[in-house]
Amino acid sequence: MLITLIGPERLLVAQALQKHLAKHAPAEDSFGDVNLTRFDAAHLTPDELARAVQSIGFFDDERVVVVEGLLSRFTGGKSVEGEDGGSTEKAEAVSRGKSKADAGLTEGFAQVFGLVPDSTVLILLERGSVNKNSALLKAAARHGKVEEFKSPVGGMLERWIAERGRGAGIKITPGALSALAATLSDLQMLANELDKLSLYVGEGGTVDEKALRQMSFASRQDDVFEMTSAAARRDTRGALQQLHKLTDSGTQPEGILPVLAWQVRTLMQVRDMLDRRVPEYRMAEKSGLSDYMVQKSVSQARQFSMKKLLQIHTGLLELDHAVKTGRAQAELSLDTLVVEMCQ
Repeated sequence: MLITLIGPERLLVAQALQKHLAKHAPAEDSFGDVNLTRFDAAHLTPDELARAVQSIGFFDDERVVVVEGLLSRFTGGKSVEGEDGGSTEKAEAVSRGKSKADAGLTEGFAQVFGLVPDSTVLILLERGSVNKNSALLKAAARHGKVEEFKSPVGGMLERWIAERGRGAGIKITPGALSALAATLSDLQMLANELDKLSLYVGEGGTVDEKALRQMSFASRQDDVFEMTSAAARRDTRGALQQLHKLTDSGTQPEGILPVLAWQVRTLMQVRDMLDRRVPEYRMAEKSGLSDYMVQKSVSQARQFSMKKLLQIHTGLLELDHAVKTGRAQAELSLDTLVVEMCQ
C-alpha cells in the first residue's frame, strides 16, 4: 500500500501521519517500532527504498516505511552560475549532468512505488506543497492514494476552531470564533492559542471576546518566552525585569499564569524528547508542536531537568488554584515563583 501525504497545512499532515501510524504501527504493539522504518529522503536511493519496502515484518504481517521529503527533493534545479554571475560551460555541464541523474533517480523511485507488496505500508510525507507536475507525485497517484491537506478558510476554519475547542473541553462564542479566525489562520498557532485559552477559562469554561482581550496571548507569548529564557540562564534579575515589564504594561498576573503554564508544558514535552534521544527534526511530528516552537524551546529545555520542570509546573498549578480561591496575591506569588524557577 502506498499513501502520500501532502499539503501546505503542516498540522493536518502531521495528524494524518499519526492516524496512519496508529492504525498500521500502533504504539501498544510491542513490535511496532521494529516494524517501522523512517527515512530522510535527502540521500535515499531507490535500491535502499526497495530493500526496505520488500523486507518482511518482524513477528507481524505488516511493516510501515515512512519517507519524508522525497517528492520535494526532485523539484527541478536552478541554473548553476559561474563566480562572475554568468553561466559557464562547466556549470552548464554540471547542471545537465545533475538533471540526468535526477531523472534516473526519479524513474528508479517510481518503479519502486509499483512494487510495494501488500504487507508493506509506504508513506510518503511532505510538510508543504508539491509541484502538481512532479513525475514522482504522478507515479505515487498511479500506484496508491494521495491525501492533500489545505488550510480551511471562512466557515470551515471557524468550525475547525470550535471542534478543537470542544476537544479541549471549552466552549467558544461566535464572536470569539470570528476574532480567532480573522487573527490567526495558521492551524498550529490556533491550536497553541486554544490550548492556552483552555488553561485560562478552565475545563467547561467559555472563551468570549472579553477573554481574548484580557489574554492577548499572541502578543504576550514572546515576552513570557524571554522571561523563561532568563530563568533558564539562572538570571533572576533579568527574569524579574521581564515579568515586571509585563505587569507594568497592564498585563494582569492572572493573564500571565496560563501563558507561562503553557510554555512550561512545552518545555516538558521537549525535555522528555531530549531525554528519549528523539532527533530534533522529528520533535515537531512527535509532539504536535510547530517546527518554529520546537526550535525556540530546545535550547531552554536543555537547561532544565525534567525534575525541575515538574517542580515548576506543580508550583504553577498550586499558585493558579490559590489565586482563584483568594488564598494568594497573584503579583507577589508570581514574583516568588519566578525566583524559584531561576534557582
